[in-house]
Amino acid sequence: MNRHERRKAKRFENKAQHFVAKGYTKAWCDPTRAPQEEPFVWVMDRDGPTEYKPAKRRAPKNIFSEPDMYTIRSADDPEARDLRLEHGLGRIEAAFCAVRRDYVEARRPLGPEQRAPLYAFAAAAQWRTPGAREHIREEWQSALDKMKAMQAAAENWTPERRAREERLSAIRDDDAPTMDMEDVEKLVAAPLQLTLPAYMKSLVPLYARMKLSIICTEKAPGFITGDEPVVWFDPEACKRPPFFQSPGLGYPTIEVTMPISPTRMMLISHMEIPEY
Repeated sequence: MNRHERRKAKRFENKAQHFVAKGYTKAWCDPTRAPQEEPFVWVMDRDGPTEYKPAKRRAPKNIFSEPDMYTIRSADDPEARDLRLEHGLGRIEAAFCAVRRDYVEARRPLGPEQRAPLYAFAAAAQWRTPGAREHIREEWQSALDKMKAMQAAAENWTPERRAREERLSAIRDDDAPTMDMEDVEKLVAAPLQLTLPAYMKSLVPLYARMKLSIICTEKAPGFITGDEPVVWFDPEACKRPPFFQSPGLGYPTIEVTMPISPTRMMLISHMEIPEY
């Protein structure tokens, strides 16, 4: 392979990046497939299959992906593709799948070394989706719009107002963390690349302080999963004042669930219940 061919291959390496890990969805492959068939899962709308939108068979590699969803781009070299985030998510996926296979499915006790990949995978699974990406982008777009409006208003300041703002700026704590408009523009352009590691770094220690339980079932169809597999639910939230109704890990009744396979579901909560 010559230099041109190597460069072309590099451009398409890990091009399709899964926002729901394909190793994770393989647990839902239809066990009744014929030996010569490629493994597949059944994909349907959230409301279930209908006559007009029946369930479809899809290989895990062909669902829940976008081109270069986690690729980090450089302003200096637009052709360069930094795959550190994609590879990091792949390592978390591999560790999770190993724990699922060797411990969770066998109902073996989970020590700290086995729990860590489950927490890391759940944290990533919640914040690596298109829905999470757009939520983060909308939040920072709102901030960016306000910054642009303030910048436009500053152009019409009187000399007195400008002098007053310069005096206030001079007494600002230079050691305090700050963000300028360029920083916010980068966040709007690449929300996951710039925030996903921070979200995971914050969430995993919080999950580790809570209780982990694995809910098991042998009944068909068992647990199902989807394009946003992690759910935060607080059954007591509706009883709190409106400002405090959003789910939070500090509330004693919060429940974080994620299906692990058709027969296993992870529950992270503050409840004292058995491990399995």
